[in-house]
Amino acid sequence: MAQAGRSLLRPPKNYSETIGTPMITNDGSRERLPYTEVVGSLLGLYKTLSALPTLTTNPETDAVLNELVALAVCPQDDEVIEKALSDPEVRGILPALWDLCSAAEFQLERVWAQRVISSPDPHREMREFPYFANYEVLTRLEYNTMRALAGASPHHVLFVGAGPLPLTSLLLSSGQESIDIDCIDIDPQAVRLAEQVAGVLGARSVRYECADVMSYLNLSRYDLLYMAALVGLDPEVKAQILRHLYRYAKPGAILLARSAHALRTLLYPPVNIRELGGFRPLAVLHPHTEVINSLIIAEKPSMGT
Repeated sequence: MAQAGRSLLRPPKNYSETIGTPMITNDGSRERLPYTEVVGSLLGLYKTLSALPTLTTNPETDAVLNELVALAVCPQDDEVIEKALSDPEVRGILPALWDLCSAAEFQLERVWAQRVISSPDPHREMREFPYFANYEVLTRLEYNTMRALAGASPHHVLFVGAGPLPLTSLLLSSGQESIDIDCIDIDPQAVRLAEQVAGVLGARSVRYECADVMSYLNLSRYDLLYMAALVGLDPEVKAQILRHLYRYAKPGAILLARSAHALRTLLYPPVNIRELGGFRPLAVLHPHTEVINSLIIAEKPSMGT
């Protein structure tokens, strides 16, 4: 699913306890895990996650995913991170781990999309989504950073990889009345659910279409191109998508691509800043908060620049 654009946006509460290692020591400093323990914990979690009978949200699945997220966000020394990510066994499981995370997030969003659609108070139900507050923070951070760098607000936005619970596009449309948003996703079920969610919430300025971004050529009208974190799980596929977006985007268009850094790349494939397909990078931001995704903002240079 090249455009399954979901996001594990925050760690569970008390995440240091989840992985069995205290995050704060008696003197108030942060306790790091040794490299061997990081790798061992990761391989064990991957084995457990791979063996689960279903990735649909349930106590067993949620517990394993919470442990994985906790491991990814627990602060570590740079040397430990580099050793862990370069470990041959870790490198060998990463593609399959990204697939599992993507599938699990899809199931989580599917369940919550159905809850919002069937709720007598869909707006309230939406705000009950466990990661709603983090989507608000991330979307606000992305939009304000992009606007400061671009010097203007976008009027036409394309979001690639909206998913069944399209929170980012809904938050953008509710906060900015002048924004017109088109969302695409390669998964038909995701699009059907997203349309129904937007319908019950009264989001009239957002449209959803089932499409493969590589076949989507009408990009010249968009001021802002959003690329979700799980669009293109394979690094080469991600690079191909970026080249495609650059080829058909208009000069001056802004790219906002969600990425990951450090051990958070266990959850999401990172965007290579050197492979933006021609887009000129403007800023890279790596939050060290509960928001997991990094963001890369770039632009297609205008003619003559």
